[in-house]
Amino acid sequence: MSRIVTNSAAVTVFKNYSRATAGLASSAEKLATGLRINRASDDPAGLAISEGMRAQVKGANMAAENIGNANAFINTADGYLQNVSDILGRLEELGVEYGDPTKSADDLLNLSAEFSELATQATEILNNAQYNGLSIFAADLSGLVVDADGNVQDILGLDGSSVLTDLGNLDIADVSTVQDAVTTLSSQRGLLGASQSRLNYTLTGLENYSENISAAESRIRNVDIAKETTNLSRYQIQVQASTAMLAQANSSTQNVLSLLGN
Repeated sequence: MSRIVTNSAAVTVFKNYSRATAGLASSAEKLATGLRINRASDDPAGLAISEGMRAQVKGANMAAENIGNANAFINTADGYLQNVSDILGRLEELGVEYGDPTKSADDLLNLSAEFSELATQATEILNNAQYNGLSIFAADLSGLVVDADGNVQDILGLDGSSVLTDLGNLDIADVSTVQDAVTTLSSQRGLLGASQSRLNYTLTGLENYSENISAAESRIRNVDIAKETTNLSRYQIQVQASTAMLAQANSSTQNVLSLLGN
């Protein structure tokens, strides 16, 4: 059909040329950024899923930071308790030595003086222990957020009141008072250690969760380079072919002029 007002062939070719050009630009952008989804229109559902996963990963990573900070706090607390434990060990030695009837009155006074000073020091350690401006053995670490969903764990073993009570009852003439303090202190350290062990298992779970969710998000958001390179080559061929065909379609109308004569 020989018409010059509407070149249907050229219109059709141009439509395909425009699609191929848009596909080529999109493919080049994906390869340049490394992302399959650069804007919401690329994959609306995939973008929504990806953003949700990214938020989960960020939350999990921050929960891991919380646990790391709590572990540092616990380690500091346990260091202070170890110091008190060492003092109690020395106090028990002094208490047993005090029961030696061969000691002179002066010896007993010297033993009692050291006992009193060390007992005071143990009390001061618990009362004055600090971490980041917090009084360690009066701190409330309940409600520690340990995952991206806001679940919490409590840290046990930070209440120093029972140990302080036992320290206040120490008597060099009664070794059992020292042993009671040792038992109470050991129980408190056991609770603290149990809390830290639980946190460490939670941390391991968070690290695995973050790794797996990051991998899943990557499969949704990031481009498959091999696949997209193939798409790029296909679009390049289509653009080249449609450009050639567009020239042919535009020149075909020129043939109509031969019917009109010179």
